[in-house]
Amino acid sequence: MSKAPLTPSLVYVSGGATLVFMYAFYNRPELILFSFAVLGLIMLGAINRGRYVFWYIAASVLGPIILDIPGLHLGLWSYGTPQIFGFPFWLPFFYGNVTVSFLYFVRAHPEL
Repeated sequence: MSKAPLTPSLVYVSGGATLVFMYAFYNRPELILFSFAVLGLIMLGAINRGRYVFWYIAASVLGPIILDIPGLHLGLWSYGTPQIFGFPFWLPFFYGNVTVSFLYFVRAHPEL
């Protein structure tokens, strides 16, 4: 099998698995963190382009800073299992995985 059809499959399955694992392991944050880290490595390894690594890191850092910390500070919501700064420690990996899979999809299908 050539790499061309395998890459989109790995990225899309990893992006979808990110959402599934978040709900499947909702009471086991260490499993969520481990699965998100592995899925992120699979996605970035399959794509193998530096710009996606940049977006992964940017989303991992800016997602919690822009969305979660202000909302938590203002009391708009709270997490059931906060570990760091009021949010779960797996949340930055969630933002990274979802952002990379979304960007890959959008760039692969410009006609949409």
